[in-house]
This record gives sequence, structure tokens and C-alpha cells, in this order.
Amino acid sequence: MTSPRTIEPTTGDPEVLKVVARGKRRRLPWVLVAVVLVAGGGGGFYAWKKKNTAAAESTKYQSQKVERGDLRVTVTATGTLKARNTVEVGAEITGRVLEVHVNFNDKVTKGQILAEIDTEQYTARIEEATAQLASANASLVNARTTASENKQKLTRAEAMLAQGLAPAQDVETAQANYKRAEAQVASASSQVTLAHASLKVAKTNLSKAVIRSPIDGIVLNRAVEPGQTVTSGMQTPVLFVLAADLGQLQLNVQVDEADVGAVKEGQEASFTVDAYAQQSFASKVLAVKNMPTTGTTVVTYEAWLSVDNSKGLLRPGMTATATVVVDERKNVLLVSNAALRFNPNRKSSTQQQQGISVNQFLPTGRPPGMGQQQKRPGGTGAPREPVLWLPTGGEPRRVKVEVGATDGIRTEIRSEEITEGTEVVVSMIEAPRG
Repeated sequence: MTSPRTIEPTTGDPEVLKVVARGKRRRLPWVLVAVVLVAGGGGGFYAWKKKNTAAAESTKYQSQKVERGDLRVTVTATGTLKARNTVEVGAEITGRVLEVHVNFNDKVTKGQILAEIDTEQYTARIEEATAQLASANASLVNARTTASENKQKLTRAEAMLAQGLAPAQDVETAQANYKRAEAQVASASSQVTLAHASLKVAKTNLSKAVIRSPIDGIVLNRAVEPGQTVTSGMQTPVLFVLAADLGQLQLNVQVDEADVGAVKEGQEASFTVDAYAQQSFASKVLAVKNMPTTGTTVVTYEAWLSVDNSKGLLRPGMTATATVVVDERKNVLLVSNAALRFNPNRKSSTQQQQGISVNQFLPTGRPPGMGQQQKRPGGTGAPREPVLWLPTGGEPRRVKVEVGATDGIRTEIRSEEITEGTEVVVSMIEAPRG
């Protein structure tokens, strides 16, 4: 069987031959264009496929294993060591200091004499008040005698008036004199009371010339010397600072407002001081104040921590850095925060580092000390769903996870697909071009 063929006329009408030739010339350019387009499309697809294959082969993913262990979430704050019971002892009277019996670091007992002030003027004041009291008592006796005399006169005048032997005017005069005598008795009695009070004040001031310790403790500071004159006015001059017991101190720290919600009474803590940089001291949160301390840029709240200073290494006034354990998880799956920030769609290493904060995955919005919650790129404000990426030899596979507590470096996770030892992608490296 033979295929049909088109037999072109070699001879014939010249007009017919011209029409046939024109049809051939018209079809030739379109055929060439079609051939060029097909060739170009095939070459472009080959180049695109080759480029993507090369890019995929040049991208390398770094991974880490998911670990199981314990997680401690902490809050850091700084503050100053103070004695738990500090008493400032001052002078309540004015005078010249005669003697000072103690120095700083001396141990004292309650009632022990610390210093003495010159008592000359206060002794004289007692003598003056004593004399005033004696005078007031004498005036009272005189007034009572006069009142008794006038009462008798009134009684006689009333008896004579009843017998008709004296006018009524004499009785009225006797009554007025008796009332005046009674008033003099009341006035003299008041003067006696006032003299007693003055004498008591004079004796009290004399007793205050001897300054005694109000507590058992140790002298932290002494601010007076013999011969110095102290003046008691609107503000009592402080002469000594006493501490009840340096074996038990208190650490007052300033907690940032972003962290204060996690700090509770009774939480375990530790702190360090510059004097013993290699040593950590155990502590515990005693209380957290509700009154804020407002600074120029931040708001803090004061927390009190207990300090055992039985070894005597620490001193009031030392600056300390405290670490409070606000949460602790045992035997949980832990993953690097870099793995939670990783996103293969971000090619820039700078963007990789910025990423999405782990804080927004947490139920509280942000963990202690981890700053504010970041928003999803694009301004929606919604937190990104926590995911991890598992290496597969090609493009990594996306796995959803639940997150728990974080210490800023590692985060607790929960997932049915991820177990201890699972490799997760933390970053990717693109090979240099060329």
C-alpha cells in the first residue's frame, strides 16, 4: 500500500502556478516562528530545572537533636544587702558629748550605755522645777487656809442673819469671799500639777543625757566624737546605727515589671557578690512589694530575699545579683530556640537570626526576662504557630508542636512525631555562587 502524494504540476496555466507559489511563501515564516518558540521553551525549561537543582544541591541544613532533661526558668535582678533589723540611735536633747563608750563593729546589749551628754544644765533644770513645785505646794496650802477661814465667816454671818443680829449684806459679802477663796485653791492646785510635770520633764531630759542601746546587736556606724555638740531640733541627729543580727541579712532587689508577675513568695533563689565572684549564696523570696519604683525609663518592684550570713562573709551594703527560679520542669523534651525560629522560606541569614520570638508561643505571651511579644510579619499581630522542621535529604518537613516553658536558650516542646534524639533543623547555609 502506498501513501498518497501531492503531485505538483510542472506545466499548466501560468496564473495557477503563481497562486501556488504565493501560498508556500506565506506558510514558511510561521513555521520558522513555531520552531524557534518550541526550541526556546525547551531550553528555558532545561535551564530553570538545572538552576533549581543546583540551588537545592548547594543549600545545606544544620540540625540538632531533641534532648530530654530538666529546665529551669529564672529571673535575674540586682539589689543591695541590708541588715534585717537596723536601728538608728540619736540624741533627743541638745548638749555637749562628754564620752563615747562604743565604736563601730562593737557588740552591744540592750540598755548598754553608748554615749553621755553633759548634764549640768539638766541638773539645774531639775533643781528649778523642784523649787517651783515647793512654791506651788505652799501656795496651795495658803489658798486652802484662806478658803477654810472664809467658810467659817460665811457660817457665822448666816447664823446672825437668822437671829436678826446682822444685815443680809454681810452674808452676801461672806459668800463672795468664800467663792474667791475656793477659786484660789483651784488655781494653786493647778500650779502644783504644772510644777510636777515640769519636774518630770526635767528628770526625763536628764535621763536622756545617757544614750543607751535599744536592742542587742552590733554597731554598724558611729557618727559622734567626745566634745562634739549635738543639737536636737526638728530632726534627731543620728549618732549610732545598730543592727540586731548580722547572721541573718536581707537582700532587697529591683524586679523589672516584665518579670514581677512570675516572682512569688517562697521561691528558691541564689545570688553572687563581687567580693566572692566564684561563690553562690542560697536564698529565698520573702516578699514582693506592690508599690512600684519608677525610674527614668523603667518601672521596677522591690522584692525581699532572705540571706543566711552565719559565716560572716557578707556585709550590709554589698551589691548582689540574684537569680530567682520561677519555674522548673523535670524530664521534658527540650529543643533549641533556634529551631523554633527557623523558617526555610527566609533565605537571608539576618532574617533567620531575627525570626519569630519563641515568647509568642507561650501561654503567658512571654516568659520572664524575654522581652515583648513579636508580631507576625505583615502587621497582623497574630503569633506564628510553633513548628519545627525535620531534615529529609531535600526540602525539610514541617511539624507542628506545642511549647511550654523556656529559659531563653531552650524550650520545652510536646509532639507525637518528635521524640528524644529526633534531628531538627536550626539553620541553613547556602554555598557561594560561582
